[in-house]
Amino acid sequence: MEKDVTIQSKVALKGTLSIPETSVEKNPAVLIIPGTGKLDRNGKVNKKVDLKLYRQLADFLTSIGFINLRYDKRGVAESEGDYLTTGLWDLVEDARAAVRFLKDLPEVDANKVVVLGHSEGSMLGTAVASREELGGLILLAGAVETLSEALKRQRDIATHDIINAKGFQGFLLRLMGLQNKVEKQAQKYLDKVLNSTSDVMKVSFVKTNAKWMREHFTYNVREDLVKVTCPVLAITGERDIQANAEVLKDLSHYVKGDAQYHIVDNMGHSCKYITKTSTMFTAKKDIKAEGNLPLHPELIKSLEAWLQNHFIINASHQSDII
Repeated sequence: MEKDVTIQSKVALKGTLSIPETSVEKNPAVLIIPGTGKLDRNGKVNKKVDLKLYRQLADFLTSIGFINLRYDKRGVAESEGDYLTTGLWDLVEDARAAVRFLKDLPEVDANKVVVLGHSEGSMLGTAVASREELGGLILLAGAVETLSEALKRQRDIATHDIINAKGFQGFLLRLMGLQNKVEKQAQKYLDKVLNSTSDVMKVSFVKTNAKWMREHFTYNVREDLVKVTCPVLAITGERDIQANAEVLKDLSHYVKGDAQYHIVDNMGHSCKYITKTSTMFTAKKDIKAEGNLPLHPELIKSLEAWLQNHFIINASHQSDII
């Protein structure tokens, strides 16, 4: 059963609550926190870009017996608020409000509420887990890494792609010296935003959420990881160009309790099965195409094994519906 719900934070957030058929009076529940950008509760940005990721995760979680909640971010789709003036800590507060919403439901076991964050949602989820009592924390495509580190790595990949681009396009880009401009232009942009004081500012005539950027650049996710006491599962794809899979190996250095990680072969940032790593030239096209793909089978396998191990539920796996 799915039903529309309203989560009351500082603004009203609209979401979808999925409740599986179960004979258990109190059930574990999972909160899905979306990633960066104007992603709605299902993973849709606009008519052209629809990851479908969060809807797919919700369907999978329901199929194995977990209540789950996904929601539109502040200022996105049906939720109230202004997207451009929303900062990191506003997003954390919204996620904490969603956790409390789940805990207050009569059919939910308040001691078994799990937060699942994707991309930026993994940073938000870590911040929530260090401030709320949770049953577990799942970090997809973004664990143990700050936004500044992720952006720097993405710029390095862009520079590498320009240097190695073939044909006339590569020749022209190198002739223009773009491989030497990526970092300089990024630093110029960051200096302007990070030295600002307004919530929103224009950079090259484009409105930028300066508050969000400033708060992210002063947030060290590792400082919150050491405060997390619930079991943690981190999963990133080895073909992910937006998140660094290698840093998952440091997870146990920070989390004091049960911490597991998986680096999944042939999985990108959208958690789907891909056979080629995207480049700066193909990333937009690839992310659009990946929306129509099912969840990566190894991701499903790892999620189900971890969830069943920590929250035993008698439910048959029905992943073929995803």
